[in-house]
Amino acid sequence: MHTRPLVSLLSALLLSSVSSTAAAQYGAPPYGGQQGGGYGGQYGGQYGGQYGGGYGGQYGGYGYAPQKKSEPKSTPLEVGYLYATSVAYGVGTGIWIDALAGIDDPGAQFIAPALLGVAAPVGVYFLDSPPMPRGMPSAIATGMVIGAGEGLGIASYQYVSAPKGKEWGFLGLATAEVIGSTVGGAAGWGFYYLLRPKPQTNMLVASGAVWGSLIGSAFGAAASNGDWSESNDSISLGGLIGFNVATAGAVGLSVAWTPSWNQLAWMWGGLGIGTVVSLPIYLAYIGSDHDPRRGLIAQGAAGTLGLVAGALFLGRPDSSASVALDDQEDRGRPPFARVLGGSLTPYRGGLGAVVVGELW
Repeated sequence: MHTRPLVSLLSALLLSSVSSTAAAQYGAPPYGGQQGGGYGGQYGGQYGGQYGGGYGGQYGGYGYAPQKKSEPKSTPLEVGYLYATSVAYGVGTGIWIDALAGIDDPGAQFIAPALLGVAAPVGVYFLDSPPMPRGMPSAIATGMVIGAGEGLGIASYQYVSAPKGKEWGFLGLATAEVIGSTVGGAAGWGFYYLLRPKPQTNMLVASGAVWGSLIGSAFGAAASNGDWSESNDSISLGGLIGFNVATAGAVGLSVAWTPSWNQLAWMWGGLGIGTVVSLPIYLAYIGSDHDPRRGLIAQGAAGTLGLVAGALFLGRPDSSASVALDDQEDRGRPPFARVLGGSLTPYRGGLGAVVVGELW
């Protein structure tokens, strides 16, 4: 009779019983380590997996720290975009403070814009030390620009549509601009951390806002009637709607598609070509009783088609080698969230689960 296997089997059963009793009595299993503790361990365990179970793991529970790869750094042009935006934000905020405080003395009016116009880019300097990763500066700057545009659109529509004497005035415009650009900058920062956009994507979103505003204004003007004092409401509303629809569409499109710089240039070119080519439509209104403003419908539609043609047919996408290189660089970027492992965890009167992961 071989006693050694029997002793080994009894020892294993005893160890399992003691571990189960301890886990049930004291709740969560011990933290584990490289060789495995509790239900974790380098080689899994009763409930573990690749990264161990419970609070343990191959690298020892919460002690696991994956090695980060360096991310592509932003270019001077991208950071310059943020510097220029920050200067405009600082000066604009200073002007808003003057309007809010009612400062009308010419000498005192320059103090706040000058101070904040210098302080804002100084803040960018410290934010860029060490250098920001690619896509972050342009995401923040684009968010600020779009937020300012949103504030301008809202204030403009309020001004042209409000009853006489109820307009916001300059203070309302400045307030909308400051609030919009501040919220937009924060949204751009969040957009970067959620989607890790490339600079081309951020330029697509910024361009989309401009395209939508132009095309929406054209459709709004085409739908207007009467003289300018009556039609400006429709133009302003059309521009505001187009601004928001196109911005939302560009953000949604950026999840699945990143344009090349050449495609972006041709989208601008396609918009211009479509607008110019459709100009002869106004010849048909000569001697006609119809309002020539309706011709803006054709121009808006032609400009939209030009945008699509520029992206799909005229513009060149990035080469396969360039895309492969970008993909290789992007693999070094940490995702927004990553699950490292997990396990089932027994406790008194039941069974639970533990998930170990990272948030960036």
